[in-house]
Amino acid sequence: MARFDVAWSQRVETTDGVNFTVVQFSTSGVSGSYLTDGDPDSTTFEVGETLSYGATGGGFTFVAGDGVAIIFQNNATGAYYRMVAQQEELRADNSSFTASQADYVVCFLAGTGIATPHGDWPVEALSIGDEVLTADGQVRPVRWIGRQTVARFFADPLRALPVTIRAGALGEGLPLRDLHVSPDHAMLVEGVLVHAGAMVNGRSILRMADVADSFTYYHVELADHALILAEGAPAETFVDNVTRRRFDNTAEYEALYGARVDAQVGTQVDTGELDLPRVKSARQMPAALARHLEWRAQAIGVGLARAA
Repeated sequence: MARFDVAWSQRVETTDGVNFTVVQFSTSGVSGSYLTDGDPDSTTFEVGETLSYGATGGGFTFVAGDGVAIIFQNNATGAYYRMVAQQEELRADNSSFTASQADYVVCFLAGTGIATPHGDWPVEALSIGDEVLTADGQVRPVRWIGRQTVARFFADPLRALPVTIRAGALGEGLPLRDLHVSPDHAMLVEGVLVHAGAMVNGRSILRMADVADSFTYYHVELADHALILAEGAPAETFVDNVTRRRFDNTAEYEALYGARVDAQVGTQVDTGELDLPRVKSARQMPAALARHLEWRAQAIGVGLARAA
């Protein structure tokens, strides 16, 4: 066991008396001392306990083994903060993130190449106003880029951890390169929007095993729900039927556009949704589409065997 001292002053520099709630641990519990104005109170912190921090002289001291992760929620702002005990120190992120097992994650993993008029750009390099290419050949401006950070310790693997779609798994040369998306991100395959998680077969489409403790997804929003090219394959853009509050940078969107209200027309912004069938789970997969994906998996296997 090692002792980790944490100063919260970098996070709540000017706010006195902020309350934080212990949301979850990666282990059953963490012991430590709670100090306010220099008055320590030794205790064992439990999930769901509310801790008060005074900006003048307060702090927490934790006793935890390497690898222990602790998530707190700022009761004033709702933001989550993660701290991970590792190698004799407690590392704390300087920014907030969204963390919940119930999160609806629909995004591209950092590094995904998105087609633009100037070639493929990593999704994380795109900005509002940049132009991207749609699957039907249009050039469209980006309305917003949403970011969502996921903590692996507290994520539901089936809902949040990335799915790898190997090159050629969806069609001849599609995607062009291995594509990494969230399980609920839909790709257009044979005229059907299919969630990546529904296509997992352990061969051509599989769940990523080597995932960092913390990773970031990026989502691209256009003026409406559309199909852009991710590593050459048609992939959906953001459809506004899930709350933006799950994105780390929701405040950025609201500062630009308001709380989903279009100032020009005075009505709520709604991206709408493409009029296409959608498959959300393996049991909904049409037989013809399942056969297509199986044929692609075999084609990839034959190609790899011949190359070897």
